[in-house]
Amino acid sequence: MISGVSSLNVQDLQQNAINSLEKISCLMHRASTGFGSHSTNQKYADFEKQVSLEADKVKNLELRMAIVAPMKAGKSTIINAIVGQERFCPVATLP
Repeated sequence: MISGVSSLNVQDLQQNAINSLEKISCLMHRASTGFGSHSTNQKYADFEKQVSLEADKVKNLELRMAIVAPMKAGKSTIINAIVGQERFCPVATLP
């Protein structure tokens, strides 16, 4: 585990990620205006746009992840743990 991370809460980690992404976006902006080649400038501008979109996802706490496992392996349990909900009833019966 990274030193000091265990004492941080979700909001602190979120803010750290946002700050890092904003720094990267700033660097990409500088790179997109610093080269003479239009294609290179456009490439860095596209990177800057993508980083900004990812920063927005972090700000909104958006997450997309695939959970794949065999039957009865605890997929619903891990999803419930991630979203912070208790499991009150079984998800489905066996087919």
